[in-house]
Parts: sequence; structure tokens; C-alpha cells
Amino acid sequence: MTGAAWGRGGNGGRPVGDDGARGWTGPVPMAMGAPPREYARVVLLVPATLVTAWLALLVLRHEPLPVDDLGAAATITALFCVGATATALALHRLHLLSFPALFAGVTLLFTCSPLLLYRLEGYDAFSIWEFVDLTSVLVAMPVIMLGFSAFLLGALLVPTRGPVALARSWRPPSPADLARRRVLRQVGFVIYAVCAGLILASTLTGQGLAFAFEGGYSAYHGAKRAGDISRLVGVSVAHLLPWSLLILTATSVSRRERRQAVLLTAPFVLVMLAVGDRGGPIATMAVVASGLYLVGSRVGWGRVLGIGLVIAFLIPTILNLRQVPISDWSTDTIVNAATNRVEGTNTFRDDPITGFLVSMSSPYQTLMATVGVVPAQEPYHMGRDYLGSLVVAIPFRSVILPFLGAEIDRLPPSQWVLQILHPGRKAGPGYLQLAEAYLQFGAAGVVALYLLFGWSLTRLWRSALARVSDPRLLSFLLIVMMETLLWVRNSSTLIVRAVAWGWVLVYVLPAFLPRAEGSAEPLPGRRAVALTR
Repeated sequence: MTGAAWGRGGNGGRPVGDDGARGWTGPVPMAMGAPPREYARVVLLVPATLVTAWLALLVLRHEPLPVDDLGAAATITALFCVGATATALALHRLHLLSFPALFAGVTLLFTCSPLLLYRLEGYDAFSIWEFVDLTSVLVAMPVIMLGFSAFLLGALLVPTRGPVALARSWRPPSPADLARRRVLRQVGFVIYAVCAGLILASTLTGQGLAFAFEGGYSAYHGAKRAGDISRLVGVSVAHLLPWSLLILTATSVSRRERRQAVLLTAPFVLVMLAVGDRGGPIATMAVVASGLYLVGSRVGWGRVLGIGLVIAFLIPTILNLRQVPISDWSTDTIVNAATNRVEGTNTFRDDPITGFLVSMSSPYQTLMATVGVVPAQEPYHMGRDYLGSLVVAIPFRSVILPFLGAEIDRLPPSQWVLQILHPGRKAGPGYLQLAEAYLQFGAAGVVALYLLFGWSLTRLWRSALARVSDPRLLSFLLIVMMETLLWVRNSSTLIVRAVAWGWVLVYVLPAFLPRAEGSAEPLPGRRAVALTR
């Protein structure tokens, strides 16, 4: 039994697996499997379950690790999280740009950066926090370890698969797939152009980026909270523009189209630099790189390292530029921001590594504050914040709900914790996905959520690899993955919005556009190869 398959860009053929077989285009012998990895998976299930149960018991009892020294506890926590992540990736032989790797890496940085910083600077690591509770810092460490242990356990529940299984599950693109790809790519270009036009028009009329030009990050987001910036412009900057880039990435099948996606990402990053948003460009760049890998780009260790260095460079740079209005930007300003020489910032005079860790450390405060008051002073929310976030999934809710006379009085977790950390302040460090899971159901919430992530992200990555010829599925998965990365330091509102509106853009909107069904020409830049059973 044979089937036509896409070539794999410049490496001679589409991979039939993500486990060392990238570039394999010849016959696939039946003997090619990975029984040792499957045995290892089954064996590891027992210790992973026991460790998860022990950590859950610590969290239930509100106890720190049985280690007296804070530095030792920080080291153990960081090493455990790195080890759990590495084990999951190695067992399934996942690429560093795979969905599980991106999620675990981002979660690791936001949870363990202050612990690594403590190993470098001692108590000075918490100097930028206005409120520090060392007991809660210690109690939060088992919560972090529990999340990573549950993530590993979820990944272990997914059977390992060799090249043969993945080759059988992959199908060549049908004429309908090719037609959908063209229409969906047009949708991506239209969304990008409309969003760019809205942003430009609002700026020229003194709205939008004009606030950032005159007053910087504070002025822009202050105007946004006050309603002085159109909601459509805000949504275009934060969501629709990056989603259009992900659609263009998912529908790229030639080197020229992949270059287009990369080039169009640059203006978006500049816009996000202007408004001081670090989450959007970082998550978008990471998922665009993941999508490019899926559609054919050769992304080895060197390029992954380069992407990581760019992201590490951008994070403190964006935070430093928040202090300077765009009108005052100059070459010296950019250099000072990149080298942590902007006075009044948390990273002033820090070296690059310290500056990066400081920039990633603030969300830990939300976990510290949450475990400090829950359940001693505040009861578990029992999922009501998750339920409250579902209202975001209602399209045009700002028009529909007032018309129906319905008002949603909801205090999101980020505002709830702000009253604990910074009473009276309008904006704080956001929130942490891990803290939200603990806030809802305690240890059970952490185990359930991260067990689900470990299992689902591994399977979704497999689906993306096996069904890369389906442009709608790939676009939708990339959108959901980007918002999942943003959710790591936010609340569940983001993922609800991504699932609802991403599905509308990818599946509903193209259905109203005409497409030619009969064209089955070979895709540019691809070479047909045989997969022999």
C-alpha cells in the first residue's frame, strides 16, 4: 500500500515521525518501532504516580518541602521541574518547538525564575516585590512541583509511537484540502491587512498608538482601561493580528510563503514593542516557529537556540522601553533598554541573565499570595472563576448582554490577588495559571489541569504532525497554542476566547467564501515520496 506525501522543504521529504525520523522518505520497515521507550513509559508510570501523590499530600497539608534551607528548596524545585520536562520530551522524542516543550518551557520560566534568581542573589531576589512572605514562598514550591509532576504523568499516559504508526496516520492533501488552504490563506491576509489599517487609521486620528507615542506604556494602557481606545483596535493588536500570522504560517507550503510569514511577523513585533506588551510577541514568535517547523522548515538546535536568545533579549528590553514614550526613542534609548541601563526600571544595571530572570519573576508573587490566604482566609473558589470566564466566549457580548438586560459582575483572579498584593493599585503583575488552578480546587485542581495538559498537548502535537495537510486544523491548533502560552501568566479567559473566536475565523468565516474544489495541483516546493507499508 502506497500513498503520495509531501516533501519536507529542503530536507528531501516529509518526516513520518517526530522521534528521530525527520527527513526519512524511503520505505518504512515494520521493525521500526520503539518498544524500549514503551517499556520505559509503563515503568515510569509507577514512580510518577507516587511522587505526584506525595506532592499533592504536601499541598493539601499546606506544607513546604522537608528541607530547612530556602536555597536548597529552590534548587530542588528547579531541578525537579527541569527533570520532569526533559523526561517527557525525551520519552516521546519531542522537538524543542513541540507544543508540550513550549508550554513546559514557558511555565518553567515563570515559576522557577525567582528561585534561580535567589540562588544568584539571595534575599535581594525579592527586592522588587512590595510584599514578601517567605513562608508562602516555601509553601508555593510543592505546588509548582506538583504541576510539573502531573504534567509528566499526563504525558506518560500517552503511548509512545514510532515512525510506522505516524506514517500510517498521515494522509496526503486532498483537492478539498488544497482549496481550503487557498481560501484560508486569503482570510489570513485580509485579517492582517484590516488590522494593520485599523491600527494605522486610529493612530493618525490621535487614538491607538498615538497614546503610546506621547506617553508610553502607561498612557496607552490607561487610555485602554478608560475606554478611550476602540475595543476593535485593542483586539486587533492583541489577538486578531497575531492570529492572522498563525493562519498564514499554517497555510505556508513553500519557502516563499514561509518567508512571507516571517517578514509579516516583524511589523507585529514592532507594534507590540510600541505598546509595551511582552506576552503577545513572545508567544507569537514561539508558535510561529513551531508552525514553520510543522509545515516544512528545517529548525535544528542552532535555530532553536537563536530563537531562544532573541526571546530572552526581547523580554527585558520591552519592559525597559515601557518607561520611555515612543517620541523619545533613539538609538541610545534602544541600546540602554537592551543593556539594562534605563533608570527607574527593575533591571537597572543588571547583567543580561539577571535582567532576564528579574523580568520573569513577578508572576510568582501571585502564587505566593494565593497559597498564603487560600484556604486559611479565603475558601477555594470551586471553579466559579472558570465558569465566569465562559462569558468571554459569547460573540459580541458587549452588545448582546446589555440589550438583554444582563450584567456580569465578575472579579477576575488577577484583580482578586491585586487587592492582596497592592491594595488600591489599578494594575499589577497579572496572574499565574498555576495559581488559578490552586485557587479553584487546591491540589486537585493543579493535578487535574496539568495532567490534562501533559496528555492533551502531546496528543495535539501528534495530530498536528499527522494532519499537517489539513490547514484548518493546523491554524486552529496554533491559535489555541498561542493563547495557552499567554494563559500561563494570566487567567482562563484567554483560552476560552481563543477556542471560540479561533474556531469562527478558521472554520466558519472561510465557509462563506468561494473556493475552487477541483484543483489538485502539486504544492510548490514539495516533492512526492512513497511511504511503503
